[in-house]
Amino acid sequence: MAKLRITDYLTELKTEAAGLRSVCEPEVLDRVAPSRPDTTVAGILLDLARLYRWAVAAMLTPVADDDLPEPPLAVASGPAVLDVFDQALAAVLDAVESRPAESPAWTWAPVEWRAEFWHRRVAVASAVARWDLQMAVGATAPVPAALASEAISEVFEAFLPVGARRGAHPGASGLVQLFAQDADATWFVRLREGRVALLDQPDSVTALQSRAAGSASDIALALWGRLPFGICDVVGDERLLQALRVE
Repeated sequence: MAKLRITDYLTELKTEAAGLRSVCEPEVLDRVAPSRPDTTVAGILLDLARLYRWAVAAMLTPVADDDLPEPPLAVASGPAVLDVFDQALAAVLDAVESRPAESPAWTWAPVEWRAEFWHRRVAVASAVARWDLQMAVGATAPVPAALASEAISEVFEAFLPVGARRGAHPGASGLVQLFAQDADATWFVRLREGRVALLDQPDSVTALQSRAAGSASDIALALWGRLPFGICDVVGDERLLQALRVE
């Protein structure tokens, strides 16, 4: 299992948000990021601003059994996009700072309903978006190893359990190992007819069908559909790795 765990998500969020904001001048808002050909820099910023607003609502609204719907995407163009983003960022930074990780908070995932879920969610999403936006201007830096490890864990703890998978893989079966070398972190995942289970440790008689080793950033970005798994050292059936991709 992963060994690195982040406790100060606020610092990570500030760092990643500052990194992405630094490349988002008005003249690049209409550019398309190679990693997100379905949208533009402006679209990525507005989508991230929507997530920030959702996180703020979840952390500040009293917990109830009712779902908290995702807010609509803001309508903005030109420099107004930057204003929308900056306002949403300021609000989420305040919320993360004021709501301790153990505070009760609604989530959409099968995890404990605590503000920590949203602390991690906005930090991870900001890191991936920062990478996307840097791609749009031709200069990228990897996701820091500890935060990339969180991005990997979030895939298995939150997204795959609710079916947020890229493509259908009904017949995917086998044992997969992901090894983030720079984080000294390992994830063992069992797929059985498309279903996914994260294991603390596989039994000693079960053979691996697939293994990917690389930096935590490369593995995280592959899982999130930004890079091919071929960027890692892959052994075995790569189709099983494809069945773990989300978004």
